Amino acid sequence: MASVTSSASAPSPDDLPLQALHGLSGWLSPGFFNFVFKAISMVEVPPEHRDAVLTPQDAFFRRDRYKHPIIDPDTWRLQLEDFGGGGALSFAELSAMPQHDETCVVECAGNGNHHMGSAGLVGQGRFRGPLVIDVIDAIGGIGPATHAVFRGADGKVGKEGYHYGLSLDELRRSRSIVALSFNDQPLTRARGFPARLIAPGIYSMAHVKWLSRIQGLTAPHTGMHNRLVYVNKRRTADGWVKEEARWIGLKSLLTRCTRHQQGYQLRGQAWGGSTGIARVQVTTDGGQTWHDADVTRPEQHFEDEDTELSQAWATFQYTWTAPASGEHMLSSRAWGDDGSVQPDKQPADWRGYYDQVGLKWRKVKVP
Repeated sequence: MASVTSSASAPSPDDLPLQALHGLSGWLSPGFFNFVFKAISMVEVPPEHRDAVLTPQDAFFRRDRYKHPIIDPDTWRLQLEDFGGGGALSFAELSAMPQHDETCVVECAGNGNHHMGSAGLVGQGRFRGPLVIDVIDAIGGIGPATHAVFRGADGKVGKEGYHYGLSLDELRRSRSIVALSFNDQPLTRARGFPARLIAPGIYSMAHVKWLSRIQGLTAPHTGMHNRLVYVNKRRTADGWVKEEARWIGLKSLLTRCTRHQQGYQLRGQAWGGSTGIARVQVTTDGGQTWHDADVTRPEQHFEDEDTELSQAWATFQYTWTAPASGEHMLSSRAWGDDGSVQPDKQPADWRGYYDQVGLKWRKVKVP
């Protein structure tokens, strides 16, 4: 198979809009919704790119906290401190290290909640760069550190940039990399040029852009984004306790409805969970009946490419035969290889905005 760049196609008169039932995108006109989202530094992947195998870099979603910095790659250095050693590595030095290719889903932790639009804060890219653990080893090893905090260069004068902490175990488990390219091209300024963290399988609040410093810690990072912002609550025997958002849960999403000779073709993606995607079902009648979709696993999309795929999404399609005119409620649900099933709703023992694994419903009007 040739190198995959995108399977997206331009909108056509044969497409039927899929409207989210909840959130601002369902309450506001498309133009006003996009204006409101952009004003708070949230930009969803455009609908015409949501069924791509690889989301184009210039169409990728954005969720920023601070202003995008302008960085000179010739003078930029990645600072490392408080590990077994310390030092600064240039872009050229990072590029000369063994490179790791990772094709993975990148998703905002709050994607799909009732306040954050149409679940378009997710995409898939091919990222390349050295493993974070290898970068730390290059300056003397981990030393006493058990955790690390990653800091961006997007802060204002006198104010530090965005920061987020992960354990070294999470960095190893996720095969986190210092990404230097995106879909075989240099990172753009909006996507974190010249380097960013990519932590496959972990929500993108951890994927620090414009990476400038990695600091070793002997305890979990207690910065505001770890401790206060990206936090849910889970019910335990001792009551409700705070829990940081972290690993992407099992989920699926319908992204396209296109006229087909037998009716309409529904397309989408399934991802997340701790194993690959085994099965996807689709409903076109509000959940009364469910039908198996045809699933294409990531290794089928990238069978000739040397890239890690364990956190890549599967695509699916279903032919909706001769639907009646009128309004229909559509959704999809995924099964993991381990037998896990995407839940209909959020778990009862969970509260919060993050890790939205419940079914994503779409309304469509057939002419």
